[in-house]
Amino acid sequence: MERLAYLIKQRFPSVFRGVEALARAVTGTRFGRSRSRALAVARVDGSVGDQVALMRPLGEGDAASLADFLGRMPESHLRFFRPHGFDLSELERVLRSRAFMTYGLFIDDDLVAYALLKLSPTGSAFIGLMVVPGHTGRGLGRFLVGFLYWQASMAGLRARSTISRHNAASLKSHEAVSPYRVVGELPNDYLMIEFPPGSLEPPRLDV
Repeated sequence: MERLAYLIKQRFPSVFRGVEALARAVTGTRFGRSRSRALAVARVDGSVGDQVALMRPLGEGDAASLADFLGRMPESHLRFFRPHGFDLSELERVLRSRAFMTYGLFIDDDLVAYALLKLSPTGSAFIGLMVVPGHTGRGLGRFLVGFLYWQASMAGLRARSTISRHNAASLKSHEAVSPYRVVGELPNDYLMIEFPPGSLEPPRLDV
């Protein structure tokens, strides 16, 4: 079903918007409670180098900070990252939607990474993450992937992703945490991959 939704999104975007609205409603009804249980324990305190770090869920009040974060991203970083629109009103919708689970990684109160699970009515949770250029190459991607696996497992969801064959950095982050299997080939050199269930213990934030 996810493969069909992807094909509709690529070929018939106006139709997909209607399908997506219905899917969000079904998802919120079906997984609302398990989603809330996972988010209730999603705060992880730790450190990055010698700086205080915090991973926590994002709410509607974080929309302006998230808009600023995404607005500072070079276009090259956003090439493979389009899980939703980036304008303020769209971010407010995403952050209050029960079809998303959204998180921010803060270092000394500065948002340096954004991660999300986009929930499907079938019980899949699609992974997305973004790290500011100044903090790449420090192991944050591996932590974020492990964190998202953990949250998906806590909510009883299958962690999946659609990844371009050309997005070597994302593939490397996933491979560093756990093996995955390809469950479908998609247009434009994309793969749909699925990850084994994650641990029910939160990952350590110490990189």
